[in-house]
Amino acid sequence: MTCVPSVSSCPTASTPQSWARPSTPASSPWKKPSTSQDGEPVSTHSHEPDEPRSTPSADPADGAHTPTDSAGQAWAGRDLKPNPFSGDSGLADPALLEAMNLVAQAPLDPAAHQRVVQALSGARLYAPIVPMVVDQEVGANGLMADNSSEMAMVRLQAEDGRECTPGFSGIPPLTAWHADARPVPIESERLVLGAIEAESQLVVLDPGAETSFLLRRPAMFAFVQSQPWTPSWADAEVAQRLRAIAESFPWLARLGVSPGSSSVHLGGPELGITLGVETEVPPEEVRRFQETVAGDEDLVAKIDSLAIRLVEV
Repeated sequence: MTCVPSVSSCPTASTPQSWARPSTPASSPWKKPSTSQDGEPVSTHSHEPDEPRSTPSADPADGAHTPTDSAGQAWAGRDLKPNPFSGDSGLADPALLEAMNLVAQAPLDPAAHQRVVQALSGARLYAPIVPMVVDQEVGANGLMADNSSEMAMVRLQAEDGRECTPGFSGIPPLTAWHADARPVPIESERLVLGAIEAESQLVVLDPGAETSFLLRRPAMFAFVQSQPWTPSWADAEVAQRLRAIAESFPWLARLGVSPGSSSVHLGGPELGITLGVETEVPPEEVRRFQETVAGDEDLVAKIDSLAIRLVEV
């Protein structure tokens, strides 16, 4: 699966020219960014919650001074929670980094894929936020001037049109990918849940890095629900269900499943299905097999994407 960068407002953003680095040419796996206007559940605190900027305010009832915020609203009665990222070093979680390194070395090991998802639980990630102008006008000098801008989360877009949300294990890989992006810390669960709510079916960790990892739709849903997950190409239930479907097609002599690509941790179809045939099969029969698989709700829930190949046996 080849993908292309896109951006979404939380309030707003601009994106890099490739998923690897802003200077990557258009021929790279990630092309131009696009923008969507959905909000992101990310923290943008500019100061610690336990260190409010306050101004004295007179209480007309007793004349006492009550601490207030810069808008004149009293701090009294508010539930101010501590910043969970206070003192964060900005470096990757060691367990997550180790898991991503392992899957990069053994991309066809299903256990390595599972370790990444397990290591994500409770991990802090960084969302890339960049400024984007939302209002401009021509000034008295005849030059274009920015009236206002917002901050938005960078998003990516797969070649099949699906939106992909980037997340970074630490600040160094984020700034290497997009030097102008602001790293906003966010819990991994919130980032993945936000991606799902924004109808993004993919999350890519550390895009452009040697240890990049693609979290696909089935893994995303299992992760936010704290459910176990197995890649479809290693899932015995998926293979069993596909073979049951194959029994309805007399021309199908054999069915095999495998990873959809040799770099399935980075992209490409998730699942490869090999159909062994003894004679030439009409295209409409292959299409009917595809439609049967696509109509099976259990398989749809477990398979992100697939590629079918016919071989003579």
